[in-house]
Amino acid sequence: MGFVATDVDGTLTTAGVLTAAVVEAIGALAALDVEVLPVSGRAAGEVLGLVRYLPGVRRGIAENGQVLVEADRALTWLAAPPDRAAIEAVAREIAAGQGDPLVLAPDWFCRVGDVAFERAGRPDSAIAPLAEAASQRGLHVVWSSVHIHFSASPPDKGAALMKVLDSIGIARRSVLTMGDAPNDVGLFVHGRFGPSVGTHDVRAHSAYMTSLPAFVCAEREGAAFLTVARALLSSRGA
Repeated sequence: MGFVATDVDGTLTTAGVLTAAVVEAIGALAALDVEVLPVSGRAAGEVLGLVRYLPGVRRGIAENGQVLVEADRALTWLAAPPDRAAIEAVAREIAAGQGDPLVLAPDWFCRVGDVAFERAGRPDSAIAPLAEAASQRGLHVVWSSVHIHFSASPPDKGAALMKVLDSIGIARRSVLTMGDAPNDVGLFVHGRFGPSVGTHDVRAHSAYMTSLPAFVCAEREGAAFLTVARALLSSRGA
C-alpha cells in the first residue's frame, strides 16, 4: 500500500476549486492501493466532507494538525484540546488592531481547535508581524494560501501525521508528502517522511519556511498534484 499525505488548498485545488481531474486522479490512485490523506488547515467539518466523498479517502487531518477526521467516527484530538473561546477573544483583539482589520473565515462554525481569518491576498511580510503579536500573547500563528490561523499549540501538520501513521501501522518513510505554503512546513522536515514535494508556489514563501521540500514542481496548485499522481500511476503500471 502507498500513501500520499497532501495539503488541500493550493495543492489539490486550483483557484479554490477541486477539479474533476484531481478527483479522478485520487480515485485512480486508490484503485492501485495508494491512499490519499488530506492534511489541511481547513475546518474539521470541511475535512469531513472530503473524507466522506473523495474516492478512496478514508481519513484526514484538519486544522493544521489539531484533529483526525474519519467518517462516522468521533473526532480524534492530535493536539491538546484548547479553550477555543479564549483563543478567539485574543485573536479578535489582535485582528481588530490591524490597519486593515482581519475578517473571520466563513468556516469558523465548523472549527473545533483554532480560529482562522481570511488571508485576503496579504503578503507573507504583512502576516509575519501578526505571528509576533500572537506569540507575545501566548498564541501561535501560521498561514496557508487562504487563511491566517491562530492556535494554542504550535501548528505542525507533520507531527500530527506521524501520530496518525504510527497508529495505523504505516511506515513514515513510505509516505510522500505535498504542500504549497508556510503551514505545510511540518510535512517537509527532513527525515520525517519519504519524498516531499512542493508546488511551484513554495518558492514564493521560502523566506518564511524553516523547512523546504526535497522537490519542487514546475506547476502550480492542482496541476502539480496531477504531475505527482501521474508519476505514481506510471510507476505502478497504470
